[in-house]
Amino acid sequence: MAYKRILFGTDGTARAAASSHVAAEIAKAGKAELIVAHVWERPEGAQKVLDAAMAAAEEAGVKKVKGELHGGRSPADVLIELAQERDVGLVVVSGGRSTTEIGPTADRLSHRAPRDLLIAMDVARGDGERLYRRVLIATDGSATADRAARKGIDLATSIGAPVTLVFVGHPATGKLITDDTVAVYGAEAECDIVLRRGDPAVEIVTVAREVGADLIVIGNKGMTGAKRFFLNPVPEKVVDISDRDVLVARTIAQVASELEPGEGGILVQAGERLAAFMDEAGELQLMSARCTHMGCTVAWNTAGHVFECPCHGSRFGPQGEVVNGPAVRPLPPA
Repeated sequence: MAYKRILFGTDGTARAAASSHVAAEIAKAGKAELIVAHVWERPEGAQKVLDAAMAAAEEAGVKKVKGELHGGRSPADVLIELAQERDVGLVVVSGGRSTTEIGPTADRLSHRAPRDLLIAMDVARGDGERLYRRVLIATDGSATADRAARKGIDLATSIGAPVTLVFVGHPATGKLITDDTVAVYGAEAECDIVLRRGDPAVEIVTVAREVGADLIVIGNKGMTGAKRFFLNPVPEKVVDISDRDVLVARTIAQVASELEPGEGGILVQAGERLAAFMDEAGELQLMSARCTHMGCTVAWNTAGHVFECPCHGSRFGPQGEVVNGPAVRPLPPA
C-alpha cells in the first residue's frame, strides 16, 4: 500500500521546510499526488508562500503538485476538511518543536485527523541524505497495531529504510507477536526486533534514539474522540515526548484510493462506517460494516482475507458472505 494522495500544510515559516522535504520525498517515492495547502492569517503575501512551497516540491521531483489557498479559519480545521474532500491518505505538517511541545495545529490534528498524520519535527536534514535512516514501528500485537505496522513497513520499503519493531511488555509474548508481524508484513523488508519492559511511550522513544530511527510509527488507537483520555494514552504520549518525526497511523477507517485489487477495509462516508472490498477488476464493493449478529463494527483481517467482528468472532468474506458464526446473515450492501 502506497499513499496515492498526500496533503502538506505549510505556514511559510522556516520550520515548514523540514516537513516540506518529508512530504515531497514520500510523494516522490510513491509517485503520489501532493496537495500543498497554505492557510493564511493575512492575505498579503499568501500566494507567494504557496507558490514557493509548490515550486520546492516540483524541484524535489514530485510530478503531480496542486495548491490550495485558504484563510480566515483554523489551519487544523481546513486541513481536516481538505483531507476528507480530496480523499488523501496522509497529512504532513510541521511539529514546530522549539520547546518541549508540538505546535497547536499538529496537536489538534493528532486527535482529529481523519487520515494518517506525519508530524515532522524541527530536525536538520542534509542534502542527498536518505529521508529516514531507520523507521521504528511500535506494536502490541493488536489488530490495530498490525495495520499500523503494515503502513510503516510499506513506507520504509518505499524509501529504502530498514525497520526496527519494538514491543514493550513480557519478552516471551513480545517475541511471538513481533515474529508474527515480520512474517505477515515484513518478509521482504530489512527488520530487526527490540523487546523492552517499562513505560511503553518512554521506551518507544528511547529505543528510537538508541537504534538511530528518525521516524516513529504508531497506531492512533486511544487518540480520537472525547473519550481518548480514558483509553490507551501511549500514542498521545509518544507524540508529546518525541524529538523525532512521528507517523500516527489511523487504524480503523481507510481511504478508498489506498485499496488495491484484492484488499478490503473500513471506509467512512457521510458519518457511516462501510465495509469495502476492491475486487480484482478494480470495482469497489460497499457493504454495511455492522455485524449482522449484534451490530458491532467489523474490521478487515489482511492475513485471513475476511472481515471480522471483534465482539463475538463472526467472520465475513470479501463480498460480505458469512464464513463463521454466530452471525447467520451476510453483510448487507450499502
